[in-house]
Amino acid sequence: MAADAVIVGAGPAGSATGLLLARLGHRVTIVDKARFPRPKPCGEYLNPSAVAVLDRLGVRDVIEPLGVSLSGMWLTGMDASVWSPFDAGRGLLIPRERLDHMLLLEAGAAGAEVIEGFRVETVTTGPAPSVRGRHDGRPVRLDARLIVGADGLRSVVARHRGSWRGAATGHYTLGAHFEGLASDTPRGDLHLGPGWYVGAALYGRGRGNVVAALPQGMYAGARGRIDTLFERVCAALPALRRLTQRARRIGPFVAAGPLTYVRRPAVDDGLLLVGDAASAINPMTGEGIALALRGAELAACAADHALRSGRTDRRSLAPYERARIEAFHSVWRMSRLLQWIVRRPRIAAPLFARLAGNPSLAARLLGVASGVRPAGDVLSPAYLIRLLCST
Repeated sequence: MAADAVIVGAGPAGSATGLLLARLGHRVTIVDKARFPRPKPCGEYLNPSAVAVLDRLGVRDVIEPLGVSLSGMWLTGMDASVWSPFDAGRGLLIPRERLDHMLLLEAGAAGAEVIEGFRVETVTTGPAPSVRGRHDGRPVRLDARLIVGADGLRSVVARHRGSWRGAATGHYTLGAHFEGLASDTPRGDLHLGPGWYVGAALYGRGRGNVVAALPQGMYAGARGRIDTLFERVCAALPALRRLTQRARRIGPFVAAGPLTYVRRPAVDDGLLLVGDAASAINPMTGEGIALALRGAELAACAADHALRSGRTDRRSLAPYERARIEAFHSVWRMSRLLQWIVRRPRIAAPLFARLAGNPSLAARLLGVASGVRPAGDVLSPAYLIRLLCST
């Protein structure tokens, strides 16, 4: 038996799950096809609920110095802007290359075995779970009591389980790192365009990561000229144009997509799925990493209970599925609502103007989107009346 748990995928969900299980005394092996540190397309923003999980994991002190801390965000539309402070906690800007590597190092320090450059070929679940793949050209088989699939939206583990469902439509993200941006101090921006949006992780001294989330048709229409498309997007919004007009790209453009909503059964005999492998959203304000880290806490709790009980069948793991629904239902619902609004400029523009005219409404919305307030705080009749009737 290679391990109590073999975790496929060393992103935030996989590494955090492995870290917790190793601390609980389980034999853990984490495998990933990449070698770390490795670049990763991302908005590079952790909202306050994600930072709170880093606190609970006991790794905030080693991760936070690798990025910059935020007390709020700038929300900007065509004709208005509003500074929205966080109700509670702080956010964090950090390159995924640094975040993922440090989480993996912490998992290794806790006792997890880490195998980089491992390409999974087959996954067997049921009473005798195993993972077969190749490492440095050699065939390797890893047997375990439990397989944890943490390998993202296009999960190989979910595909071999037989319930794989990919994303057919959704936004495409397109971004790069720049210097010479018109921002000397760290901040996080969300620029709202007509049917699309742009996030900017600004690290100070003119350096930052700017990522556009574009409709599939808009992205496909570029016909490979992504540099021209990106310039056109930045020129369309006054605040974004001012931010980027003297900027110089210091890395390649990176695109990912389509990003949309996918939910898969998260348990099977001898199997748990966590992170985007279990469910993915189209994130706007750092929800993606927050869900990955919180999902890792839930997965580790369920896996620990199952391993100690000696039962890793689907029925024994079912409480994990229910815990995920209870923990994430409001986030899924709120994310879908925000995306629905963004895709309808005639609705989004006047609503954004009202938010800009009433910062307390904007702060409450950001608090819900950041996971530090319940969704009911903005879905309540009182809030909606204030939003729709404010001037």
